[in-house]
Amino acid sequence: MKKVMALLCSLLLICLAVSVSAEAPVSNLYKPNTSETFKALVGGKSFEAGITDITSAGEDEDAKYTITMTVYERDQFDPAVIENLKEHDILCFGDGTTFMVMNVVSDEYGVTVTDGDNNGYSFWKAEDGTYIASTETDNPFYTEIFTIKVPLEKDISFLDWSDPENLDEPVKLGFDELLGLLQEGTNFAPYNTKVTFDENGKLVEFLYSYSPWN
Repeated sequence: MKKVMALLCSLLLICLAVSVSAEAPVSNLYKPNTSETFKALVGGKSFEAGITDITSAGEDEDAKYTITMTVYERDQFDPAVIENLKEHDILCFGDGTTFMVMNVVSDEYGVTVTDGDNNGYSFWKAEDGTYIASTETDNPFYTEIFTIKVPLEKDISFLDWSDPENLDEPVKLGFDELLGLLQEGTNFAPYNTKVTFDENGKLVEFLYSYSPWN
């Protein structure tokens, strides 16, 4: 009799657990509409960017991730400025680097400028006719444009073109691979990272390219 009662009690507990589980409320996630200002700023555009932080809320499969990125643009100089540089002119870049010109050499490839410490800077024409610059070690100059925080969604397209032996096309990966690199502290910088937003301001593509500074 005791065994029968114990069995009945067990069945009753199981039924109660199933009932409670079946009646558990379903939670929906609601977020504010995407800012129209934000959509006008980034919608349908691609940018060179550096990733400065990643944060998360929730745990395991329910975790939501947000990345902080700074958008950059290459420093551009008017052709009339670069083509008429002379000794003792002063050049200033967007990152604050400033130096006095001590020597200027022009050739078919562009303009090479040397400062007082014998450091070289190369200027060459971009497609739009302006001049862009780099150091003698090919380190480009950028200006910070703006910094934003955006959700990192699980349907993002992650394109990995960081392998110098792969020159054909980037490897198509996804959220898990990108998240792993972000959590490892991979150096995502404007010279190796391009991000693309759709027309609604959603981050949809992340391209990681080869650079000698990766």
